[in-house]
Amino acid sequence: MSASNTVVIRICALLLLTLGPGAVTAQKKGDQNPAQPLPAPATPFSEVRRDSLLNGMQIVTLERPAERIKCELIVRSGAMFDTVGKAGLASLTQATLMAANPRIKDEIESLQGEVTWGLDWDATWYRLEVPAGNFETALEILSRLVNVEAIRTDAFKRAQELQLDRAKERAKQEPGARADEAFLAALYREHPYGHGIDGDEQTIATIKQGDIHDFESRFYLANNAVALVVGPIRHERVVRAFKLLFGGWVKGPVVPPTFRQPQRTTEVRVVRVVAPEASKVELRGGVVGLKATDEDFVVGQVVARVLEARLKRDAAAQQADRVMADAPSRRLAGPIYFSASITPERAVAFSRAATDGFAALAGSPITAEELASAKASLASERGGRSVGDHLREIEFYALPRTYPLTYMTRLEAVTAADVQRVVQRLLAANALTVVVLGPVSENLKPQM
Repeated sequence: MSASNTVVIRICALLLLTLGPGAVTAQKKGDQNPAQPLPAPATPFSEVRRDSLLNGMQIVTLERPAERIKCELIVRSGAMFDTVGKAGLASLTQATLMAANPRIKDEIESLQGEVTWGLDWDATWYRLEVPAGNFETALEILSRLVNVEAIRTDAFKRAQELQLDRAKERAKQEPGARADEAFLAALYREHPYGHGIDGDEQTIATIKQGDIHDFESRFYLANNAVALVVGPIRHERVVRAFKLLFGGWVKGPVVPPTFRQPQRTTEVRVVRVVAPEASKVELRGGVVGLKATDEDFVVGQVVARVLEARLKRDAAAQQADRVMADAPSRRLAGPIYFSASITPERAVAFSRAATDGFAALAGSPITAEELASAKASLASERGGRSVGDHLREIEFYALPRTYPLTYMTRLEAVTAADVQRVVQRLLAANALTVVVLGPVSENLKPQM
């Protein structure tokens, strides 16, 4: 062996001693970096893609095998922005835009599709469901109505007449729906959540065409809108279609939902609504709760499920029906409430039991069985939602994009002490508001 070969061997041996056996392993695996983080595990949302147009409109897509494409255009403003004294303005604005083409449903049906639209306090939406080959054609039909520069007089008059007719019908609606509206009005009073989404005859009649133009100009903005598209279609194709049809949509300053908190209720408040034609008494009761982005919102949902389970046990003895409790998602603080329908002679006892049951959640911890049952109920409901449902929830209520992935962990972490703490927090802020609607008299008024 030559001297030069001996030197090379000694250098290699020294390097191996210095670097250790890990160096050999790394060489065998290639030039991988052991410190490099592993890719995130796949989730149902891994293939969701997000983009935005130059005007700020957001595009969210999820390509997946399906018979048809589901497309939803969401304007992140709803009935909470109705002008004072003009409840129903957001609803009439949407109706006016759609009334510009009375045949839109027939046109979409001719493309083997469906179109629906609606709104709540937090958002306004337009939904298309069509075969992939007809996506662009259907979207163009919708774009001509939503993305407009002028409000048509004939469309406004047609929509207003229809809304007035519907308001007259709502005045005759079933007691349960009337009780829901009366409860929200009593709970929220002057707050935007306190008025009906569609307004009534008086408020609709006061709305002028200029009001519709102003509402559309302020809230129907590209940078206040998002499109959700789920189905057998590539992201690039969706973006291309929206760029063509909505790329010229005007952007502007987005009006934030900055409203004062609802007026505080310092003691139990009972509102009676006499409805002699009703065969049963409708009960509604609750407090202003939590907004969807509140760190305790999931706990609030558990509170509602525990309360519902307890009320249903009482309902069997009191012969009540349609008993439920809920804590719906809202961008602002939504209600946590119960509802029931019961015969007049049992209304007082059940109402007292319901309100006492709500207060009892703050005074004593719930059982392990109650907590487990509430969690299982919520988990089952969440498990039944599609990815599209979760994406819609994120956009409606301005939730973090990881919300669907962290919800179950947050739910599992809820303890009985958390339930007690949140109920104490809610009752410290507001006393219960109770609405009693039906064939009630003063001596039927619940004593609490």
